[in-house]
Amino acid sequence: MLKKIDRRINRWKFKRSIYKLKDTEFCIVSSTCVGSRIYQILNRQYNTPFVGLRIQPACFAKLVANFETYMATELTFAKVSKYPNHPNSRRSDSPCPIGLLGGDVELQFIHYADEKEATEKWNKRKARMDYKKLYYILVIPDDCDQEIILQYTASEPQRKVCFHRKEELKVPSCIYIPSNNGHIGNFYSQYQRFVGRFDFAEWIINRNPEIGRQRKKISTEEPITYR
Repeated sequence: MLKKIDRRINRWKFKRSIYKLKDTEFCIVSSTCVGSRIYQILNRQYNTPFVGLRIQPACFAKLVANFETYMATELTFAKVSKYPNHPNSRRSDSPCPIGLLGGDVELQFIHYADEKEATEKWNKRKARMDYKKLYYILVIPDDCDQEIILQYTASEPQRKVCFHRKEELKVPSCIYIPSNNGHIGNFYSQYQRFVGRFDFAEWIINRNPEIGRQRKKISTEEPITYR
């Protein structure tokens, strides 16, 4: 019962913080669906095509390193993922569409029914992007080569944040989020876990992820075990 109350309180705290962005323009490029949660809380139109899809860390680091070059390329599709366990679409029992930028950056359109829908939504939202207001979010779901993280944070670290589950990892712009197993979990549905650890509004307003970092844990909620 107390955990449920804690969860509700922390969800309210997270939303209250996000509301500070109501007069701030931004464009979020996220490797998972967590970025779309911020837009939804603000009831704001998506000005980013990085919605309803997933990008593995290696591809995301490569994309961000040459972002405008990759975004200038046409979205194409592959029949199968280059990664193990090609995910199914959340809309069907069929494998999700696999998009490609520049032929080597893979986009897993997990919330799209087919390539036609993915292409239409991608192009429509891409046209709204403001490249002067970009903020990047990388979520490391499992273990990850530290070289990939260093590649990701190499330039403009003030515009980037990386969430991971390795407490011993000490890299600027990287935020530790505890979990009880080998997977970091779903931040879209469990966004209350950021409370006491990272404040997105402070990061975006100040353009500094270290200001967003919250070192004092203000929640008593236990780390979540995902099954």
